[in-house]
This record gives sequence, C-alpha cells and structure tokens, in this order.
Amino acid sequence: MSTPTPAAPIDPQQDRPQQRTSGRRTGARPGRAVTVLAGTVFSGLLIGATRLTWAQADAPDLTGSAQSVAVTGTDAAPAVLALAIVAIAASLATSLASSWVRFVTGPVLIVAGLGAAWSSFAVTLDPQGAAAGAVTEATGVVGSQVDAAATTWPLLAILPALVLCAIGVVVLLVGGRWPRGTRYRSAAVAAPSDPAEDPAAAWDALTRGEDPSAGLPEPEAGPPAPEDGAQPPPGGSEDGSSGSPTR
Repeated sequence: MSTPTPAAPIDPQQDRPQQRTSGRRTGARPGRAVTVLAGTVFSGLLIGATRLTWAQADAPDLTGSAQSVAVTGTDAAPAVLALAIVAIAASLATSLASSWVRFVTGPVLIVAGLGAAWSSFAVTLDPQGAAAGAVTEATGVVGSQVDAAATTWPLLAILPALVLCAIGVVVLLVGGRWPRGTRYRSAAVAAPSDPAEDPAAAWDALTRGEDPSAGLPEPEAGPPAPEDGAQPPPGGSEDGSSGSPTR
C-alpha cells in the first residue's frame, strides 16, 4: 500500500507582498492634515502674490507731466485677495472632524480657486482697465489716457489658484474616508464601570442604551448554604471546625 504524500507547508511570507501593496494604496490617499496644510499654504502664496506689482501704468497727472504708477495685485484684482482669505478659512474649517463639513468647504475651495484664477487672468487681458483705479488715485485725474502693461505675476498667481481648486476636489472625493475623531469616545464607551463605584458613569451608559455592568468580572460563587435540617459535611462542622473531639 502506498504511503500518502504529506502536504507542503504554507509559507506565511507569501502574503506579505499583497499586504504591502494594499498598505501603499491606502497610504497614497491624502490625509486631512496634509490637505489642510496644502490649502493654507497655497492660499498664503496667493495672498503674497497680490502684494507684488501686477501692472505698470503711465498716465498724466494734474500738471500734464507723465507719471509712472506701479499697480499691485490688490489694486488690479481685489477679488483675488478676498477669495484667498475665503480659501484660508475654508481650509482651516476642513480640519473639523464632522463629515458634512467637506460638502461646504470643498465647493468653497473650488469656487475660490476658479474665481481667483479668472480674476488674475483678466488683468492680463485688460491691464488698462485693471490699473485705472490705482492710476486715478495716484494722479488725481479721472478718465485720463492710461498706458498700462501687465507683468508676469498675474499669470503666476493662476497656479496657486488652480491648486486650491484641486484641493477642493480632493476634499469632496476623499474627505468622507477621513477619520472622524471618535477614537477617544469609543475607548471611553467600551470601558465598563462598576455602578456601585461610579453612579454617574452608569447613568450615562443607561442613557446611551448600554449595560453599565457589561464586561465586569462576575463575583466568585461561594459554597451553597445548607438547607434546614441538612447534616454538616463529614469531617467538619458548618463553621469549618474539625468534628473530632479535643484531647
């Protein structure tokens, strides 16, 4: 009779590449802290860009002599600064643990990014109209002939604005899978409490619909009490003393 061949042992290391691959896929998803930090940083970059010169204009003043005016992004496109501040507020609000917040902050970041990008591009399309307000304030002449040219900063400001729009999309798509900060509450609920030692905790557990004594060790059962008329166990009395006579 032939001897059965023993089965080959299973190598536990065969499953390690799959576990590593799944871990990498999970880790590739941007977290809440990274998303909030990115939104805050790019909003700050957009605000910093508005402090630079976006257009260089030449216009006559009250004496008729030509005057050169450097128009900053705050004057050329004030909407960019306002939308960047809104984007910072939305990025910080994304750090809240509530899952419904992403349905508010995500669209706000998308709208703020698109609005800031369009306002920046509009300065490149019409530098004379963007510089008109700053030129009037600098020269004191209303409706004068303005010769203006846009610098490269309006085009560069479009980049952080589009990144803010992409961050808003990430918040909408991935924000629902972020942890909601219930770890500490779950640990407190899972820990059983003795109703006799902590009545307040027992009352809170009853309010949540839980058994406050669940998980507590059961008291050790002692020897059963003898019924009426029962004889004491052999070799000793009920109180544990020996039944042999004392010499």
